Amino acid sequence: MTDTHILIDAINDNADPRGPDRYLLELLPHLLSVDPSTRITLLYAPWQRAFSALTAIDRLTTVETPTPRKPLGRLIWHATCFAGIAHSHAADVVFLPNLIWTPRLRIPSVITAHDLLHFRTPEKFGTVKAAILRRVIRLALARASRVIAVSQFTASDAETFAAVPRDKLRVVLEGGPDPRPRDKAAVERRFLFVGKVERSKGINTLIDAFIASERLAQAGYGLVIVGPPGNASSDIAARLNALHPVDRARIDLPGFVPETTLEQLYLTSRAFVFPSVSEGFGLVLLEAMARGAPVIAANATSLPEVLGDAGLLVPPNDSTRLRLAMERLAFDDALCDDLHDKGRARLACFAWEKAGRETSQVLQEFMQ
Repeated sequence: MTDTHILIDAINDNADPRGPDRYLLELLPHLLSVDPSTRITLLYAPWQRAFSALTAIDRLTTVETPTPRKPLGRLIWHATCFAGIAHSHAADVVFLPNLIWTPRLRIPSVITAHDLLHFRTPEKFGTVKAAILRRVIRLALARASRVIAVSQFTASDAETFAAVPRDKLRVVLEGGPDPRPRDKAAVERRFLFVGKVERSKGINTLIDAFIASERLAQAGYGLVIVGPPGNASSDIAARLNALHPVDRARIDLPGFVPETTLEQLYLTSRAFVFPSVSEGFGLVLLEAMARGAPVIAANATSLPEVLGDAGLLVPPNDSTRLRLAMERLAFDDALCDDLHDKGRARLACFAWEKAGRETSQVLQEFMQ
């Protein structure tokens, strides 16, 4: 391999790591390990504490870069200022781990598309904002030298919605966490959901399914919905306030929780339920499987591609089928054990080491 200097633009408005940040944090060490002649310069914003903590890593230089935090200001900054900064670092290739438009950039660039939900579920972002972002995303994907899609589903969406040529696309699956030991004796009568509280996540369907089950109520099952607020928060709050106090007491919405708390919830929940109808990948499925939790997911978008036969798939927005699946896992120990084992086997298909190697190969295409 030829010596390569990669410039990574990690800048976004997230103070706490979310999807693209977690993706990059997992990918970084493997990008560096593929080739000892590769060096990386990573740009991050002052509020991104996870990246400021990346110190004393050989061949990685982190540069705090003042930028506007609000989306519009950051969009303008990327369109007008970023190229000059990138050129000053004399990078061979720029890696954009999210959908970022860099119109003045004269260096080859590789961009990662995690999803194209602005096209599939525009109501998630608001009509006007989604229309603007769809235009920007098309421009960003057209500007990039290569586009990495994190699933075959997202690659198909990139072709369909943004007219990305197939020969410009590369599918590189995300990796999953290492398996953790699960103590069956510590498992509680609880279902777990993890994700932003948005309408596309199917949370109302989940609540309807859970409350409708007398069997789950009689057995003392609870439901925990973990995640930051989103466009469904007010709807969910009204839905819960309308419940009978006994039913309301069985549902917990703790919001965003620390990683240690989330780890214990994964390890001690009877099952993980994710009825989202619009995902570009679905990393939370791998997180649940790594902790040994049986998984129920909507048979929609990328989720069947990630889950395979390692969980139960139910039709999207179908509370009756979701209720039946939850009851199966609540009362069928053999099924839970089987899905535990299949989940562990399925994890082998998703490795960050492999993702790092394949991403490095895409970046190296410009150094030959």
